[in-house]
Amino acid sequence: MEKKRKLSEAALNQTLIQKASVVIVVCADVTRSSRGYGSRGKQLYSIQDTAAATENILLAAQELGLATCWIGAFHEKEVAKAVNAPKNIKPVAIVPVGYPAVRPAAPQKRAFNEIVHYETF
Repeated sequence: MEKKRKLSEAALNQTLIQKASVVIVVCADVTRSSRGYGSRGKQLYSIQDTAAATENILLAAQELGLATCWIGAFHEKEVAKAVNAPKNIKPVAIVPVGYPAVRPAAPQKRAFNEIVHYETF
């Protein structure tokens, strides 16, 4: 419970972290990402990899009937300290996982032509 409290505080006091059954902190290993790709690996690919992993976590949890929230608003150094991350490990997302209290209606989707553009904006 203490670790969840620290994560919640680091995430701008988002209390859903403390209430979650499980909290996943998705991290990038910037050293590994930079080995074959240099600064582009460190600055971009490490973030892309963790974003894809986070989305897969959300989809898998949904399939199991669980509720999640992708939290990206947090103080990175505080989260790293809370999980004892080495210097080369960068927290990128916090994902609280639990059973939903309610099932909200799906949000209205944007029109296809608002999000897809061909050859130009």
